[in-house]
Amino acid sequence: MIKEKVYLSLKRVLTLFLMLSFTYALMAQQRTVTGTVRDSDGAALSGVTVLVKNTTTGTITDAQGKYTIQAGAANVLVFSFIGYATQEIPVGNQSAINVTMELETEQLGEVVVTALGVTRSMKALQSTVSKVDGASLTQAREINLGSSIQGRVAGVNVTNPGTGPAGSSRVIIRGAKSLANSFNNQPLYVVDGIPMDNSQFGRAGVWGGTDQGDGMSSINPDDIESITVLKGAAAAALYGSRGGYGVINIVTKRGQVRKGIGIEFTSNYVFEKVINLSDVQTVYGPGGIADGPGGTRIYSKPVDKNQAYGWGAGSMWGPKLDGSSVIQFDGVSRPYSYVGNAWDFYETGHSWTNSLSVSGGSDKQTYRFSFSDLDNKAIIPMEAFNRRNLSLATNGKYGERVTFNAKVLYSNEKVNNRQYVSDSPANIPYAIWSLANTVDINNLKGDPKKLGAVAPGVITPDLKSTGEEFQPANNNWLQNPWWVAYQFKNENIRDRFITSGTLRLEIFKWLWAQGQIGMDWYTRNNNFLVPQGTGYSRGGSKNETSNFVREINQEWMLGGDKEFGKFRINAFFGGNKMIREAENINVSGTTFNIPFYTAVSNTKSQSIGYGYSKSGINSLFGSAELSYGNYLFITATARNDWFSVLNPANNSKLYPSVGGSFVFTDAFRNFPEWLTYGKLRGAWGQVATANVGAYSSRIAYGLVGQGHLGLPMAGFSGGTNIPNPNLSPALSTEFEFGTDLNFFKGRIGIEFTYYNQKTTDDILAATISRASGYETTSVNIGELSNKGIELLINATPMQNLGGITWNVSLNLAKNKNKVIALSKGISELNVDEPRTRTVMIKHIVGYPFGMITGYKQKTDDQGNLVYESNGSPVRSDVYEILGNGVADLTGGLNNSISWNRIRLDALLDFKFGGDIYSGTNLRLTGWGMHKQTLVNREGGMVVKGVIQTGTGSNGKAIYEPFTKTLNQEETARYWGNLASRAQENFIYDASFIKLRQISVEYSLPPKLLTKTPFTNFAVSFVGRNLAILYKNIENVDPESGYSDGNAQGLDHFGMPTTRTYGFNLKVTF
Repeated sequence: MIKEKVYLSLKRVLTLFLMLSFTYALMAQQRTVTGTVRDSDGAALSGVTVLVKNTTTGTITDAQGKYTIQAGAANVLVFSFIGYATQEIPVGNQSAINVTMELETEQLGEVVVTALGVTRSMKALQSTVSKVDGASLTQAREINLGSSIQGRVAGVNVTNPGTGPAGSSRVIIRGAKSLANSFNNQPLYVVDGIPMDNSQFGRAGVWGGTDQGDGMSSINPDDIESITVLKGAAAAALYGSRGGYGVINIVTKRGQVRKGIGIEFTSNYVFEKVINLSDVQTVYGPGGIADGPGGTRIYSKPVDKNQAYGWGAGSMWGPKLDGSSVIQFDGVSRPYSYVGNAWDFYETGHSWTNSLSVSGGSDKQTYRFSFSDLDNKAIIPMEAFNRRNLSLATNGKYGERVTFNAKVLYSNEKVNNRQYVSDSPANIPYAIWSLANTVDINNLKGDPKKLGAVAPGVITPDLKSTGEEFQPANNNWLQNPWWVAYQFKNENIRDRFITSGTLRLEIFKWLWAQGQIGMDWYTRNNNFLVPQGTGYSRGGSKNETSNFVREINQEWMLGGDKEFGKFRINAFFGGNKMIREAENINVSGTTFNIPFYTAVSNTKSQSIGYGYSKSGINSLFGSAELSYGNYLFITATARNDWFSVLNPANNSKLYPSVGGSFVFTDAFRNFPEWLTYGKLRGAWGQVATANVGAYSSRIAYGLVGQGHLGLPMAGFSGGTNIPNPNLSPALSTEFEFGTDLNFFKGRIGIEFTYYNQKTTDDILAATISRASGYETTSVNIGELSNKGIELLINATPMQNLGGITWNVSLNLAKNKNKVIALSKGISELNVDEPRTRTVMIKHIVGYPFGMITGYKQKTDDQGNLVYESNGSPVRSDVYEILGNGVADLTGGLNNSISWNRIRLDALLDFKFGGDIYSGTNLRLTGWGMHKQTLVNREGGMVVKGVIQTGTGSNGKAIYEPFTKTLNQEETARYWGNLASRAQENFIYDASFIKLRQISVEYSLPPKLLTKTPFTNFAVSFVGRNLAILYKNIENVDPESGYSDGNAQGLDHFGMPTTRTYGFNLKVTF
């Protein structure tokens, strides 16, 4: 109730504030300014952006180069267009301003935010830094920010597990750099200079589970000004150990100097529809093998309720569908005909986002306040994601030397019913796929007052009571999807604050000092309920978890920028103190005493858990850049970290970097006119990663508990891993070189990079004798490498041709990964496996990271397939390499076409070279649902190979030729055994090309807005994940893996692929 009252009060305050702001904005005296923009030859330029400086007011020129905009006498108009020099013109008393745009003669003059928030010229960068404009993130939205950059940055491999809209994303920069299972190789996220925790509190594994999302879902994309991706060791070295996997630097918006108050409102509404990729057989129905005429064994329909219940799911081995009346699981006779409406269970989802920002200020003080509300209803009934964001940014200038800025970001997230995935019994897609194709999904609803439960008066085959789960098959580990959606509870609430304050003093014109303090703080509460009457848990269970995380960073810097003739030195020195605290409390209970009273205290068996950790890193760092003539740059950086989690004798690590860039087109002026800009760059750097948790160098005890006789009890455990006081940070060394080229006055731009990275002393668990009282110890032993290339091509095929401008951007990245060493005497390291327990993701020395291994069908020395006497395949004796779950070629193609006031943006992204093990297709085959099981299904399927007839004196098997024509029973057994014994048949090429995003925007002409309060009014059609243009796997999406961890390439009935489409509205006042 308190939260609802606070929210209602906030809405009232916001409404009043907006009314006052709107009135104030209308009072600002402005005039209509018109004009024409032309190039140096006098041709009209269409699509030129015209902005009122330091405001959100803007427009673009039409096909005749004309524009109209509202501006005051004190304003400055900014004219910008790709390939042309930006111009700024004061308005003054002018009502007509005509502009001639000159071609840009110097490219890459822009600046980017690099490590520690330092702004640097693109010319001076010695390593690759990629920038993503914040506006591109709101054209077609994703709940998780990591998913929004997919296909936009070369060398950044984004994976979206098939776990639903509130799930996590996996972002890997230039390949995986650690073999440790406990660390997932994802980059450091920094928001306005403050590191942001991106922990993942739950993911699916061999026994299933739920994807509990990650930290990036807290960020409101409307607040983002830009994102900078620091890829290499040299670029990220100033972040020390925390930058070992790369850095994603997020800069949020702030207030701008303007007259009056600026108001911006955006609204986005999209629908979400399932893309049904299923292509299963529809010829045969549910059933199994039974006695037929003359003692034969044939496909048979259910003849009574118990048989129908036994064959109700995962058993499509009946005869051909013929429309005859057949009893079903609930005792009702219905036609033996294909219904196939199980996918109708999925609903049309929707997502509605409304964001409002208010900004303004003078040259002494600026401010920006924003509020955003996201309401997402997923395709699964009762699954929802809600997020509210508040932000406040203020910047002040005190005198000529002191500046101060402060920011507060707040988010409140509430998620209802995150979906169970992988082998979880409550995996809804698993239940839907397995349902008999003659059963109407709506007949599983049962009790209309308690969906998914046994209705009053219904007698089930195993005599379940009224109110318990109404199961369609005799399998307690396969749940009714209605029961899971409406009776299970999986609730998650997170409140988060990210705050920062920065004070900067300009001591002299060339010398400055800066101090910053920031905090990332959040609480997270989870509530899991398995209700009484559930097939696999008749007594029910309850689990409640609370997490608290707080990280404080204090940082100071002293720097200077001084010119000496043609030489220039830009340097700084500083320090950082980071303290992180984490606390978690867990209580759980099983088997409720009082029916349907779902408190943990009402359970027969209870357990408790508690954990607390505190760790820190102290750091000193410095950077020095020496340039000559503004075309030759040499930069050196160094940072030293002292880790609290390591033994003091080994807790210090220094990581340096050095690099340079040479703008040869500025140094030498005799290049052909078509070469506009050219730069060579190279860098070398080291970063360390302390891949260990708190208290890893000494024995620590944690509270554990298990109830007994209904009473809670507690104990302490030191775990099974013995600490190693000699641990030191893992070290990653990387060098890179490349070139940046621009041609034809910016019409074509090329960025090329080659990198070579190696990780040594990776921290892994080594097995030790259990006689020690422990099972493992952590040691510095792992080594792996990444080598690759990155290519970015920007081009403008059409520039103001008939009023049309067309920009194209293509990014490509090729990465070659290799595991060099593991523990002494160990050549393989298990990572994870699916529920079938016949496939394992492994790190294998001499092979790429994350190999898929499993059983093949056994062959003799000549390669002939080995069969049993009944025609079933024989499994190989050991696991063999089947593929690799990580794509080695990634990229994206972005097109932007503008004409008059219409703009089209389209993004394709693609991956090639990876593989996926499809547990979905394996199960469909064993169940008789896969189309490949139609081959000679009535009998007559011929297998040909060899059969073992004995063993020779040398111990080798003796084989003889074997050919057999299979009958119906043998055919069904063949497909079942193929699925369980030969996983090589379910390894697929995971390559794909997707139409990831489309946006079509129309902005109203300024002349239509002259008598309105609006300065800009734009509406757009948007679509996301619209189509899979190319794939090599049937029935599932190549991106349907269920984990964001190191075990990539495992599919098992993930959430169905969806597309979203709808509209955007953006207005400014």
